[in-house]
Amino acid sequence: MASWKKLTAAVALASVLLIGLTGCGAAPTTQIFEGFEKASAAEVDVAEAVKTLSTLEAKDSKQYNNILSQGKQDNRNVQTLIDNSSKSLEERTQAMDQLKSMLDDARKKMGELDGAISNLKEEGLKKQATEAYNAYVKRYETFTSMYEKYGKWIQQEQALYNELKQKDTKLKTITKAVSDRNEAYRQVEQLKIQFNDYTKSFNTKKSEFYKEAGMQVTGTEKKEGEGANS
Repeated sequence: MASWKKLTAAVALASVLLIGLTGCGAAPTTQIFEGFEKASAAEVDVAEAVKTLSTLEAKDSKQYNNILSQGKQDNRNVQTLIDNSSKSLEERTQAMDQLKSMLDDARKKMGELDGAISNLKEEGLKKQATEAYNAYVKRYETFTSMYEKYGKWIQQEQALYNELKQKDTKLKTITKAVSDRNEAYRQVEQLKIQFNDYTKSFNTKKSEFYKEAGMQVTGTEKKEGEGANS
């Protein structure tokens, strides 16, 4: 299982001094800064949510492999395991819902910054702000897709377990159910990687924008979301 351990949340800075931001350029720059930092601060609990989800996924992965291994011999051997896994799937759904709620809130706090960015006078500054904002928007869109695919992964896995519980289940049916579940899993893993990449891009581009704008970071960066090992 990949990806969650490299998941990072948006980085909230401990303190930033606005240096030389006066006159007409101050308002849009400050608006962008506030949008970025409000969103980043809203992700303070993302790390814990990811850790919970990662733990549940690791547990489910072991149970899944045990169910398939034992089920090939006799599906009567796996009824208890299936019941336990079904409960775990519900817990994973709840954990993913919590993560989505956090990221939805962060996106709302970010706001729509296109107008503020377009009002920036300096082209270099506008470029850095655009790249950071676009990375964040794509990150959120990627998570939205991942949330949808994650739900399908859960559904496909539950459908497989339902088939295994049937006394007269045919091998062809089981094989198809396994294939569908694995494809849903693969799609989620790909989206995790994309999400991680956009997260890193946003954090990097945001820092570059602050530097270009003459914002002096004081203290240390507070990393709010190193993902749990999986």
